[in-house]
Amino acid sequence: FRKYARQLGWDWRMVAAIVYQESKFSISSRSFRGAQGLMQVMPQTGLYYGVENLLDPEQNIIAGTKHLKRLQRLFSKYDLDQEELVKFTLAAYNAGEGRISDCRNLAAAKGLDNSKWDEIVKVIPMMREESILEEESVKLGKFKGYETIDYVESILSHYKAICEITSL
Repeated sequence: FRKYARQLGWDWRMVAAIVYQESKFSISSRSFRGAQGLMQVMPQTGLYYGVENLLDPEQNIIAGTKHLKRLQRLFSKYDLDQEELVKFTLAAYNAGEGRISDCRNLAAAKGLDNSKWDEIVKVIPMMREESILEEESVKLGKFKGYETIDYVESILSHYKAICEITSL
């Protein structure tokens, strides 16, 4: 965790919190959608990052952290502070960058600060409504978003707990 978290510029305990949330540290974990391993990486995502064996712990962490790094770079261009950047990166890791971009676009269209995760959480209920299909700022259509809100909150909670019981 330390080695690959450093490449993200993150505390290793945040990567550990993601792994806990994704797989409860079970390398053989598989989701019904096909994600695999510690960081629940989709096979096509693994291949994109040059990783073929997602059930190998290190390869899975390599693929997962490379994907996090790509997402972080994507959201870095929006001049977010570090805490907000982490939240948007986590949300995109869960829901995909397109969904989170749609939410940011909708927030901006509604006059909200789209650089704050808490403001994005306010528009996610709107993303569930049929009327969202008529919104020009939304490209990918409806999005339930409950899971993503819970995902970000859970990882931050796990991170806090891991920080309380470990040292750097």
